[in-house]
Amino acid sequence: MGTGARPPSLPRYPPPLLVAVTTSLAAGPAEAQGAEEAARRHALPFAPRRGRRLAEVAAEAGAEVLLVLSAGRVGCWAEGAERRWDPGMGLLRAKRLRAGERSTRDSFLETALLRPGERVLDCTLGLAADALVAAEAVGPEGLVVGAEASPALALLAEQGLLRVADPAAARVQVHAGDALALLASLPDRSFDLVAFDPMFRHARQEPPGFDLVRRLGDARPLPPEALRQARRVARRAVLVKDGTPGWDLARLGLTPLPSARGAHRLYARIDVG
Repeated sequence: MGTGARPPSLPRYPPPLLVAVTTSLAAGPAEAQGAEEAARRHALPFAPRRGRRLAEVAAEAGAEVLLVLSAGRVGCWAEGAERRWDPGMGLLRAKRLRAGERSTRDSFLETALLRPGERVLDCTLGLAADALVAAEAVGPEGLVVGAEASPALALLAEQGLLRVADPAAARVQVHAGDALALLASLPDRSFDLVAFDPMFRHARQEPPGFDLVRRLGDARPLPPEALRQARRVARRAVLVKDGTPGWDLARLGLTPLPSARGAHRLYARIDVG
């Protein structure tokens, strides 16, 4: 990578947080049933609200984090504070693309080179920011599948996208589970682009509250076997994102594409078409 420095050792992450799903204070029977079904689908315990404060619900459920589902929003409660789920800049980036704005660069789009009608597999869905942009880029005839290994983040993304009044959000399909297992099950050349962004691998400067999201995420390194399977599944290209200085890209033997001075994100693209 030209730095001459050795990659830092990974931080020792605390044990996984204990997570449960609940509802808003004024949830009706249908809302509660929907939340319980979502919890069951993602193998997470459901804690009925029953008009109680979230701290009481968490204490009874033995949970450190509550995923709070209401009719219009999805929240994440921990240590007495609730943070609303949102896809970061993803929704704004998708809207800019739809409006044809060219004043702001989007490094993901510039590197992915997506075309209308393409099929995209996002192997590290996270908060679904890049998946939303990809869904806008491929349009109604395209397909975006986002795999997320963390049950909590998979549920947040699935339920959050259902509540976003944006056409791009409706075109993202959430797959809860390990990306490597999903890739191994897919036919050759079944997606045009396969993308990885191991965003929880190293700490970065992020918005307030992102530490909790990081704790819920999967910090395992991207295995070379996943990259090999991705090359088999991709019809056109495999995209891997990393933070500067690009330790994970170096570990995988990938060379980052040229980037702007001071860029905090690096990309490597493997063209397989």
